[in-house]
Amino acid sequence: MKHFFLVLLLGPLFGFMACNSPETSSAPSSENTAPEYPALLQEALEAHGGLDTWQSFGQLAYDVYRGEALVDHQLIALPSRKVFIENEQYNIGFDGQQVWVSPDTSAYPGSSARFYHNLQFYFFALPFVLADPGIHYEVLEPREFQGTTYDVLKVTYEANVGDASNDEYIAYFDPSSHQLHLLLYTVTYFSQSPGENYNARLYQDWQTVNGLQVPQRVLGYRWEADSLGEPRGTTEYRNVVLDKTAPDPGIFQMPEEASIADIMP
Repeated sequence: MKHFFLVLLLGPLFGFMACNSPETSSAPSSENTAPEYPALLQEALEAHGGLDTWQSFGQLAYDVYRGEALVDHQLIALPSRKVFIENEQYNIGFDGQQVWVSPDTSAYPGSSARFYHNLQFYFFALPFVLADPGIHYEVLEPREFQGTTYDVLKVTYEANVGDASNDEYIAYFDPSSHQLHLLLYTVTYFSQSPGENYNARLYQDWQTVNGLQVPQRVLGYRWEADSLGEPRGTTEYRNVVLDKTAPDPGIFQMPEEASIADIMP
């Protein structure tokens, strides 16, 4: 059944930055190498349902809401990370190589459809995407936030991984439940240079779907003076579906009338 949706509200970019610290470790890029993750990340993965469970699913789908406004419907082929986003005014797809927009890129009102195409997926799929290849980890000293001391993991990416390899983020995990509570991140997609100012995502509510703890409600803020600053909206993920079967590959193919969303700048 075809879905129709309201105009997309653009959120901040989620990405990664390369790290050269000798005290960091890195997730191996070879499928033949047994992954070695920091104990902090292993505990978080188990607390959210387990990496093996996450990797057993072939597709993920959800509706993105801002407040009570339906933004779009998103479908992701999990092994390949192909994406299809459906909205009333346009569709966005990632076929494994190109990000395309239908009917054409002028239909998308935001700064960049490529900027947006996997943004919500990464916010939603934490902490499981922290087990992706090419990542560097640094376990930081515990930090206090709103009266609780959290375990903290800094994550960066190898150079030339993704569209914004200069991005970085810092994840706060509850020391008792090991669940993700707070995410700090920089945005470098448009500047392509390391950023100094952080934004924040506060993971307020979780929901259980097929054995996994996934986000239900996430609050956005500016990060100012080591605390939450100006509110930047609330995102809700509803009607979440995790299925072991793969989606129809034809869904991600670029229609004849579509145009390619180039990498910016």
